[in-house]
Amino acid sequence: MNAPTAAAATPVLELRSLNVWFSAEGTGDAHTVRDLKLSVAPGERVGLVGESGCGKTTTILAALGLLPANASVGGEVLLDGVNIISGGDASIAPHRWTDIAMVFQGAMSAFNPVKTIGWQIREALAVHRIASGPAAAARVRELLDLVGLPEGTEDRFPHELSGGMKQRAVIAMALSCEPKVLLADEPTTALDVVVQDQILRLLVDLSERLGLGLILVTHDLGAVARSCTRAAVMLGGEIIEQGTVEQLYSAPREDYTRQLFAATPNIADLVPRPARTEPDEAAPLLRVRELTVRHAGGRRRRGEPAPAPAVSGVSFEVRPGELVALVGQSGCGKTTTLQAIMGMLPEVRGSIAVDGEETVGVSGRARRALRRNAQMIYQDPYESLDVRFRIRDTLEEPLLIHRVGATKAERLERCRRALEEVGLTPTERYLDRFPHELSGGQRQRVAIATGLVLRPALLLADEPVSMLDVSVRAGVLALLSELKTEHRMGILMITHDLSTAAEYADRIIVMREGRIVEQGPALDLVRNPREEYTRLLLDSVPSPDPAVSRVA
Repeated sequence: MNAPTAAAATPVLELRSLNVWFSAEGTGDAHTVRDLKLSVAPGERVGLVGESGCGKTTTILAALGLLPANASVGGEVLLDGVNIISGGDASIAPHRWTDIAMVFQGAMSAFNPVKTIGWQIREALAVHRIASGPAAAARVRELLDLVGLPEGTEDRFPHELSGGMKQRAVIAMALSCEPKVLLADEPTTALDVVVQDQILRLLVDLSERLGLGLILVTHDLGAVARSCTRAAVMLGGEIIEQGTVEQLYSAPREDYTRQLFAATPNIADLVPRPARTEPDEAAPLLRVRELTVRHAGGRRRRGEPAPAPAVSGVSFEVRPGELVALVGQSGCGKTTTLQAIMGMLPEVRGSIAVDGEETVGVSGRARRALRRNAQMIYQDPYESLDVRFRIRDTLEEPLLIHRVGATKAERLERCRRALEEVGLTPTERYLDRFPHELSGGQRQRVAIATGLVLRPALLLADEPVSMLDVSVRAGVLALLSELKTEHRMGILMITHDLSTAAEYADRIIVMREGRIVEQGPALDLVRNPREEYTRLLLDSVPSPDPAVSRVA
């Protein structure tokens, strides 16, 4: 099926004067989407961008009729000119997945963990009476081929796939009923740059080959420049500006749009920073020597070789007042390295010293002292935040464990300060909320605040800004830079975004398959990489300039 020219085609999906209200007991209705107008034509790719909480995800969930019971929707959702929400769920359900499908944010949470990938795609085919039996199995294989997944993927469980493979499988499932429109909610969040580039190229290819209308919800302007022909900018539930990506980049009308582009790192625009004032001869806060980590596996057959170590012979240092970025693709051993430093893994060899104290093999009080001095910001706030705790309880817990703050009032003040530092103000609005009452970006900011509340000497940050929109990301990274300068804090930050690493890190360490392949001062490494692998990572970073970034 050939895609018609998007500019000449009539919209396949059009949102007219879309409004969404959420009712909450005691606080009245919250008007979260206001008089929104957006359309997509067959074969067209439209980016919907804006900050967390601006209404992007609410907009596309409203188009599919997937909002919770306390939501009210007004306006029209026109599919081929017919309003499909006029009769409530009864009128929209026949079009869900068959005409309009969705790629949900977070591939792992989109799958049932106890069912195989093939079973879950066959379920969609069976529910919509598309195919069953051998025909369904053949269709599953066809879909997995379409998104570039190898033979046998259908027999694997979600946890057995890498992040990129899971994301491809989610896209395959969304395409199972041959929809006309695909709504993709942050489909590349937290993916490394190489896999992100592959997913964006896949979406462009599918749109062009199948004539698929695509709405890409993202906070990543580089991803929009890479894959979309048109974009709409949301602020406070309204679209404030839309046009071609080239128009928005080169001549934005709104200050907010200019701010979004200005906050997006661009490797081509980096300028040398002043040298660090901290002397290089200062004793390192973190010293890692010949670190090797093997993950405990199941029983091996006789004669079967032992699996390769997840981390092998890794050595590096982090000094006071220094931010070191650890970069590489998913599965290269970055997170395993951080977990080993925190004493969370049993099979560790080598030497790890935090502030001069050896940590390999310690337990009890020594390990607790380590965690008072070194804190970790976890990658996924869905997993790191206790869903039963209010935000104030989550922030206060480490203070109680390490006996910091003599009174409850003093501890509350520390909690408030941590929330203010990550931009969650006024703090009273967030202290008594539960994690599920926050947006994805707000949850990530709480996770960062939890790592900062103890004011550790060493901060280990695992993709701390991957789920944040660009302006908040810039603010949080600026905060980390300020902390390392003012408090002489050492920071080891995992990131898949080399443009972020180049702009904010003092040094960059590149890992591949468990080993360090290159390291050096950030700008030197970005401008003059020695290794071909480093050049591959740099070439995969999307630029916010569509003339540079657009998929050919």
